[in-house]
Amino acid sequence: MKIQTTLVRENPVPYIPRILYPRESKTHSLLEDGFFKNVIANDEKAMTNFLSQWRYCEINSLEILPQEQKLDHALQKAIRYDVRGIINGKILFVIEVQRQGTCAKVLKRMEYYAARLLAAQKMRGKEYEELKSVWLILIADFNFFPNPGIITDETETRLKIAQIPLTTVIHLSIMETGRTEFLRKKPVQELMGLERWAILFGNSGDPEKQEWIRSICEQDEEIRKVVKKMSEWPKNYEEYMQQTMEIMREMDLEDLREIDFHRGALYKVVHQVLKNAKKGRASKEIAEILDEEESIVQQILSCHNEHPELSAEQIIKRIESYA
Repeated sequence: MKIQTTLVRENPVPYIPRILYPRESKTHSLLEDGFFKNVIANDEKAMTNFLSQWRYCEINSLEILPQEQKLDHALQKAIRYDVRGIINGKILFVIEVQRQGTCAKVLKRMEYYAARLLAAQKMRGKEYEELKSVWLILIADFNFFPNPGIITDETETRLKIAQIPLTTVIHLSIMETGRTEFLRKKPVQELMGLERWAILFGNSGDPEKQEWIRSICEQDEEIRKVVKKMSEWPKNYEEYMQQTMEIMREMDLEDLREIDFHRGALYKVVHQVLKNAKKGRASKEIAEILDEEESIVQQILSCHNEHPELSAEQIIKRIESYA
């Protein structure tokens, strides 16, 4: 069956600036905020594959929603979800990655998330039977379960271990990724889908576990694609993102957090090209300084010279149309 997926954010631009090229690589963890959102949340096939492994529902359509949820009053606690979306137009889901905490505290947080997702639905003039269900997925990279040897647990009515009641419209799924070592005893070809994902989440940042992950990639095409995508990210990812966001703030962009990573990279290139052009530098010199393709620099300068009123966003759209 063909999965039809709609992402709210724009697709990555076809041109990727040289600064993103993996000239140096390091082992990144999929639990890092930026990697999880850009490698999984912005990849429709990876996201669909991960969600499908829980076998909670059949996925015919998947839409990623904005991470922020609107506040209803001044004293309401702001929420910025790791991933928020809707499945089949009927099931609201949230994926939350937690690298520290306790079972009780994290579950209270998930209860609050569920309440907000339910209460925020537009129900005026509708029957309560039309209320969308809520699926909460917690990826816990700490000792969540009381005993080792448990990877996942889920229930629609209550979390069996903590005995915290939930309503019938809420489904809670938990994956513990910090204690997967016991799965080494299990042949790779016998690992279940969620076990493979838990190993990837919990061990992708550990250089000593890369051979284990490589053996899983040989058995799982979707995980192989995720690992390949992670390997293409630059070593200086954190530093680069910080610099990019600072430049974007200087350019007074309204919603910095919702701009795609590669689009943010182009903002940075446009900003630097125009800055150097003001100093009287030619396209070839600018390309050498920025270590960029001269054709891209020329496109930016051409757009700016012909239409100096164009914003960075408009210049980028013209560059995209050239690809």
